Amino acid sequence: MPSPSGVASRPPCALALSDGEVDFLWWFIQGSIMDADVRARLYAHWGMCARHALGFLCVEAAFRPHLIHGSTILYNELMRRALHLLNGHGLYGLAPAGVARHRLRPSGPCHMCSLGYGPESPGNAPPERLAQGRDLANARAFARENGDGWLPYVCGRCSGNGSDVLCRTHLIESMEHEGAPALRHQAATVSAIAEHLARFEHAFRWDSRGTDSAQDRGALVASIGWCSGWSEILQTLDLN
Repeated sequence: MPSPSGVASRPPCALALSDGEVDFLWWFIQGSIMDADVRARLYAHWGMCARHALGFLCVEAAFRPHLIHGSTILYNELMRRALHLLNGHGLYGLAPAGVARHRLRPSGPCHMCSLGYGPESPGNAPPERLAQGRDLANARAFARENGDGWLPYVCGRCSGNGSDVLCRTHLIESMEHEGAPALRHQAATVSAIAEHLARFEHAFRWDSRGTDSAQDRGALVASIGWCSGWSEILQTLDLN
């Protein structure tokens, strides 16, 4: 896929998950993501760190290319939460920009990082599972085929492409200097991503299958980029 217009060239740096990370994420997509305590941690951190947020998508796509449902459910919830904050709801009469900036910050660590998973983590998964979990082909195909749903939302500061669109982290930085104007300017981006991702999640229902578009599917990548930043995504998925 061609890089977003104006993105500075960078050497390929594909995500290389450790044995432990693949093993953990394989079990994660089997259902542990639905555990209430786990969901609370994911909610507190706005998903996971950039590495593990992308790893979650890639492993789920590797094993379930036509049912990337766990990531979709999580990030649909997070984007609805972001939209709620940026629209000024639930702020109890306090200064919207200051409260939103505070609530956009993570209130807990990345779930996987807190458990000690990283680039060198050992694991006991069978070699076949490890190989499949590290295979990026499905995730790259998903990103390539649904680029209309995420390319317009790549953060200009993460990518260096000159766009005024910001991810969550760079929005927080911008709000520290600009306050409410930065918040209002980015609300439309969050609203668009949230709307399309909601349609993608809805399309997993049996009676709504086939109703999603490339923009809806691509919103999953956009939401991960908005929550966790774009550098890992661009280096791993945005390759020719």
